Amino acid sequence: MVKYRPEIDGLRTIAIIPVIIFHLGYGFLKGGYMGVDIFFVISGYLMTKIIISDIENGVFSIYRFWLRRIKRILPLLLTVIVITLVFSHLFIFKPVVKDIGRDAMPAVFSYFNFHALYNFGNYWGSKADQSFFLHTWSLSLEEQFYVIYPIFLSFSWRYFKKIFIPVLIITAVSFFFFFAFLKIYKNADFAFYMLPTRIWEFTVGALAGVISLEKFRSGRKYAFLPLVGICLIGYAFLFGSRFLGLSVVFPVTGTALLLLFSTSEGSIGKVLSSKVFVVVGKLSYSLYLWHLVVILFFKNCSYPLRAVNQHVLNGLILLIVIFLSYLTYVFVENKTRNNRHTPKLVLAAIAVIAGLSLFYKSGYFNPYYDSRYNQQTSYLEYYDISPRQSAHQTNLEKNDLYYNVIVPKRLDKFSEAYKQEGILSQTVKGTPEIVLIGDSHGVMWAKLFNDIADEIHVSFSSYASNGSKPFFNVKDIDFQTANEIFTQVQRTAYARSLISNLEKWKPRLVVLACRWSQFNEVDYLKQLLSYLENKNIKTLLLTQPPVLPFVTNRNASQFFSYLNIHPVTGFNRIDAFDTTVVNSNKLVKKVASDFLNVLVYDAYEHMTDKGKVIVSLNKEILYFDDDHLSYKGTWLHKEPVSVLVNRIFQR
Repeated sequence: MVKYRPEIDGLRTIAIIPVIIFHLGYGFLKGGYMGVDIFFVISGYLMTKIIISDIENGVFSIYRFWLRRIKRILPLLLTVIVITLVFSHLFIFKPVVKDIGRDAMPAVFSYFNFHALYNFGNYWGSKADQSFFLHTWSLSLEEQFYVIYPIFLSFSWRYFKKIFIPVLIITAVSFFFFFAFLKIYKNADFAFYMLPTRIWEFTVGALAGVISLEKFRSGRKYAFLPLVGICLIGYAFLFGSRFLGLSVVFPVTGTALLLLFSTSEGSIGKVLSSKVFVVVGKLSYSLYLWHLVVILFFKNCSYPLRAVNQHVLNGLILLIVIFLSYLTYVFVENKTRNNRHTPKLVLAAIAVIAGLSLFYKSGYFNPYYDSRYNQQTSYLEYYDISPRQSAHQTNLEKNDLYYNVIVPKRLDKFSEAYKQEGILSQTVKGTPEIVLIGDSHGVMWAKLFNDIADEIHVSFSSYASNGSKPFFNVKDIDFQTANEIFTQVQRTAYARSLISNLEKWKPRLVVLACRWSQFNEVDYLKQLLSYLENKNIKTLLLTQPPVLPFVTNRNASQFFSYLNIHPVTGFNRIDAFDTTVVNSNKLVKKVASDFLNVLVYDAYEHMTDKGKVIVSLNKEILYFDDDHLSYKGTWLHKEPVSVLVNRIFQR
């Protein structure tokens, strides 16, 4: 029997609180996510103590070990998943409910880390940020560890009698994998999610357990080490890497020091063993499972709650999380841990979850809303010069973002437009006199400028690409870097083609449109503006329209219908203020002011009125998603933009 150490529950408190604060969005604990690493070390420590104790007493059974783990972990996990699946259908945007159903089974069967790696990628990315069960990646790691670790320990004990050296070897090998994927292969996502690169954290805890089993004596001269452990953990939370890095060594080492040297009689141990720390620590598993679910429920209801102060909302979230955690700790965790009927309840809950997941994936579940807006058109595919088009790699009819949207597809002849002449309008003969350069926001404006070019009888070319920054090193054309859309060779071909054609065509107008709020290439923009000024080419720079942050990457017409924001006669204005866009627009306008050949059209200003954002005109929806305008949304700007273009061409 392993002796209970109350300070370990206190250590769980130190682990869970920063994780919750981090997910609430408070930046002062930029390493708060590393609380999970403390849990890993504690798990390795306790599992080693339990298994070795059973082996020494001749009562170890892998079956019984796994059954205890199932009783400890699954009842609460399944409860949270069932409640989330049921209540999400009542409150959450229905396409998101479908995604919640898709994420449920990987969480149940402990492969969510694989699911996250191959479907979401970066833990801090926008896709991952919307998953209600993202945090179960760590539970999947733990359960995968529980499957293989007892077999490894049993084998090591049988053939080596001592397990310190085998565990030490596994620790060194795993840390090498972690370092290699992080620093050599530059695959931080794999290093983050996968067991081979994380097992060293569990086995550091295991080594602490083995050392204590071998009667390692601390003595008074080691009394300062628990304080060192706390300092290492605190440093990681406050000053550690914002993303996964080698700073994870600090909380792992700090936790190991506390496990080895902290006692309930020492000053640090007394604090960790105090009633408050122990109570929170006992609730830590429930707190961990509930906190992200509740946070995402509130995020998905951000628009109705927009007037409430964020700190007040976070306080409410914490109260709900604590309340739910206490209920499930008392009525689920404590009731099922030693109940002989728990396996049956687990099977029943899995059946319910499987049924709900299948229902949300099936044709019986309708994820769409009846919209009162007219069907919209988006040219985000047609004018995209990307070598590959992500939307074309899937079936548009099955993509919720494109539901009830007319999406003209790019012509096959433009498959290599990025290295030829861009998306070239053939309406008017002659070389292009208007050239559009941009990212997806450039693609968004392309149809409008194509229409304006047709009206003034000039040719038009679009060099705009979804998912790719439009600017590059003009001074060194042959040295461009790859990105997610272009290889290095393709990116260089794009740069060469654009500059070559600008030299050859000598257009009268270059239009620049970009999502400036994600822009970090000021030097490249200045290079291009300087180049165009030297070539005496007029430039029209468009500011970024307002973003609707509550919509995120979703079909605006559908999301407005979900929120009961229906068409009105004339303009429909809503609250949606984003300081990032405002500040980014100020920056690019300041840059533009240094060049005499640059005019600025303030799209942001034309999309706002009395502090509110214009989102529809009569039954026409003006947004495609959160940041891209629909074709009708760009058409709203036709008259003032045409005035500017005509002014340039009349000179």
